[in-house]
Amino acid sequence: MEGASHIDSLGRGTFLMVVGTVVLFLLSFLGRVAIARHLSVEAFGDFNLGLALAGLLTLIALLGLHQAVARTLAENPDPATRRRVIRWAATITVVTATVASALVWLLATPIADLFDPAGSAQLTVVFQMFSVTVGLTLLCTFIAAIFQGFEDTLPNAWINQAVQPGSFVIFVYIFLVYHLNLFDALLAWVLSNAVTFVVLLVYLWRRLPTRLPPGPAAPMLPRGLLLLSVSLWGITTLAYVTTYVDTLILGVFRPETTVGIYSAVMTLARVLLAASAAVTYIFLPVAARLKGRGDIESIRRSYVTTARWVLLFTLPLFFVFAILPTSTVDLVFGKAYGSGATALAIVTIGAVVSVGFGPVNVTLAGMGSVRPLLFSTAVSGITNVVLSFALIPTYGLIGAAIAWSVARVLFPASGALSLYLESRISPLRRTFVVPLVVSLGVGVPLFVLVAVLPHPSWVVVPLYFVGVAIFLGALFATRTVETADLVVCRILEGIVRRPLPRLERFLLRFCADRDPPLPPSPVRDA
Repeated sequence: MEGASHIDSLGRGTFLMVVGTVVLFLLSFLGRVAIARHLSVEAFGDFNLGLALAGLLTLIALLGLHQAVARTLAENPDPATRRRVIRWAATITVVTATVASALVWLLATPIADLFDPAGSAQLTVVFQMFSVTVGLTLLCTFIAAIFQGFEDTLPNAWINQAVQPGSFVIFVYIFLVYHLNLFDALLAWVLSNAVTFVVLLVYLWRRLPTRLPPGPAAPMLPRGLLLLSVSLWGITTLAYVTTYVDTLILGVFRPETTVGIYSAVMTLARVLLAASAAVTYIFLPVAARLKGRGDIESIRRSYVTTARWVLLFTLPLFFVFAILPTSTVDLVFGKAYGSGATALAIVTIGAVVSVGFGPVNVTLAGMGSVRPLLFSTAVSGITNVVLSFALIPTYGLIGAAIAWSVARVLFPASGALSLYLESRISPLRRTFVVPLVVSLGVGVPLFVLVAVLPHPSWVVVPLYFVGVAIFLGALFATRTVETADLVVCRILEGIVRRPLPRLERFLLRFCADRDPPLPPSPVRDA
């Protein structure tokens, strides 16, 4: 059953991440929608400018340590080496977190002047409040990366992605009693990050000794760790440029009201990327472990399986966001944000095309292919900067949407060719392409029909589940279920604590292959 162990790890980690992402989706939306509806569009724009800048500065200050640590821990089973890596990285992270937060606080006024000299006093407060979260996010990301290296997704799935937005929602609704304003929203964000950090510290204190018992550390760091960290630092920073620089440039050329509308649009569009990130998060250590064993064929199979799981969550969102954008924006944020509907359709198309390439960049990171990864992030980051400066001054909101979408597609596309040429890894197999084509052939006409007919905004909610049913139906109709997909039986058996042979037999009827074997059942083998 060794051949199925990576599928079991991937499936269970993915289940936790997906559930965590659903929780994140609901909680984040409750918080974002609450402040969007109770603040002015301009104040919501200020909040998101601070959030975008804080995220960029956090990644710069991370120095690539979070991905380098996760990959090194997964690839090096020696406990002494792991202790050395964690202690070294922890020291660096604490220092950079302190320095980064202090610098942002001190430079808040000059930074605010770049965006809005006339209203810099309000933006100064925004950046000062977010300066606190820069250091806290650094520490939280590092702690989650340690457990990612042990293929434990719980700190990221349930703490970073549930405790933080959950506590944010609680604080927001507490402040709503006292008539929520921009400062209250900022304070709620800071407090939620502080709560998350405390919970992660407790988890680290209780669980790390079970993963890595106390003992002496190796005298030296693993060879290549520093170079890997610096390389991943450039990669993650450029990746963030791909994701958020359009928002910052929009804030330079257009008023905060436009930034607020665009931020609402991107809040929806990034739901597609959050679903993709949830499924691919656990893939990095799995790819690193399989590469360390030289088992490239298992990486190929897992890559296709992961790409298909991503489609299950993102394709229904594409149907809703791209074909019914006005209804989506009106339902979630209100008619004040309705002018962002066209931009939502544009960025949704870019997002779904990008995830269609599969987990390209996380696979390159897991396999240690730094150069093609750096190339793809550089191409996409530079593209976003160039197109943003070229399009935003003239086209504003639509220009930012086009710049982000093109850069987002180039992000995986630039590395996909290298991944295929080096390792023959690609999602272009029958079990991926056929259900995708069938789903688009059924879903697009159906949703277009709904769009042209009179309908209430709330219809987008049940229509998402219609999209899920379309994709699952395509899998069954084309008999493209994979044996790896049956790991869901093992997960469900572990949850309900009883065997589910009928579900397994039903899915096996639609299987395209019978290799590799399923992992052992936690119930039947107990």
